[in-house]
Amino acid sequence: MIETAPLPDMAGAVEAPFWAALAQGQLVVQHCAPCGEWMFPTRVRCAGCGSVPEWTPVSGRGRIWSFTWVHPPVLPAFAPYAPYPVAVIELAEQPGLRMVGNLVAEATSPINAVQRQDVVIGAPVELVVRDLGGAPWPGWRISG
Repeated sequence: MIETAPLPDMAGAVEAPFWAALAQGQLVVQHCAPCGEWMFPTRVRCAGCGSVPEWTPVSGRGRIWSFTWVHPPVLPAFAPYAPYPVAVIELAEQPGLRMVGNLVAEATSPINAVQRQDVVIGAPVELVVRDLGGAPWPGWRISG
């Protein structure tokens, strides 16, 4: 398990609800009720209509939209795990609603434990909340 990875500011005003929900095992994404758009990354206002978005639970399911195998690692904390997969996940809630994250075999497995032949565009995935040095971190497990 990576214990020394640099983490984002999880207490930032806009992002805090995302990290708080993830710590409870729930994935939330901003949703604009007036125009129906889902948005990630986070925003203070909806880009479409200017309304204030609400944090809304989502299914935690999606598909691999794109992926790469990282080598060499960009950050020293990840060096022992290279090569490892990173994917862009398109969430089930709306076409174009995407998140980037590690593909993992299980919640506690190293980030390099996924088999190369299992990583294909369009493969279904589900959220796995990982513990990264005491902080919640979203990972994605191939589910089909």
